[in-house]
Amino acid sequence: MGSPESWQCNGTAELIAASPEPFSMPGGPITVVLLHGYTGAPAELSLLAEALHAQGFGVEAPLLVGHGTCLEDLMPVRPHQWLEQIDGVVDRLLGQGQRVVVAGLSLGSILAIQAGIRRPHVEAVIAYSPPIVSGDPRALIAPLLSLLFPSVPRPADDSVDPAIAERVWKYPRWPSRCSVRVLDLIAATRRQLGNLHQPLLVMASTLDNVITRRGVELLQQRAGSERVQVHWLEGSGHVITADAEWKTVADQTLIFLKDL
Repeated sequence: MGSPESWQCNGTAELIAASPEPFSMPGGPITVVLLHGYTGAPAELSLLAEALHAQGFGVEAPLLVGHGTCLEDLMPVRPHQWLEQIDGVVDRLLGQGQRVVVAGLSLGSILAIQAGIRRPHVEAVIAYSPPIVSGDPRALIAPLLSLLFPSVPRPADDSVDPAIAERVWKYPRWPSRCSVRVLDLIAATRRQLGNLHQPLLVMASTLDNVITRRGVELLQQRAGSERVQVHWLEGSGHVITADAEWKTVADQTLIFLKDL
């Protein structure tokens, strides 16, 4: 989806491989809202979206506020802006008579869980690579880092498939103060997991260096959902929707959706 292009903001430009644009694929009675990760873009979900659409599901992949332009635009963003943005997408689809499932990658999975809590009419939630407990040791000193540096490097790339570089769009760094706010949102979500009651699918990789197994287990144990499925991958990095096992991610997602 999209070709290499240069995006410019505040005098700086970066060459990127995929388009950061949101996309919509109308389908049948169920629409899956796909939410991208922190500093990422909908492109990282495009392969999954195409697989779901080919099986008759509608797809909505919004671009989260502050993303898809330049890092400076993300720095002042607060999580409530994302929550309200997603509420608007879900409410619009429900108003159109659609059955709605919300799925997300990384930060997108946290937002998907929040959508399930905030909107009980959401039928199911899917969490890809959920950072319920961070695997980045810098999370422990994030408030201090935010006082010293406006941004910090992204975690080391853990991708397995070299072709992933053509499938994603991302900022090269993480904005420090916004990252602290994201960690606060994750902590709040941990406390609220018992309020999530929809069927829940969780998928993660053992090679992921951004999340932890402990966090996935905590999600499984604390979620108020009667139906919780956890599927572990062993050959992908953090961005499992675009890495080497994306087809497995799509297949497991379709099995889950068709059982709703």
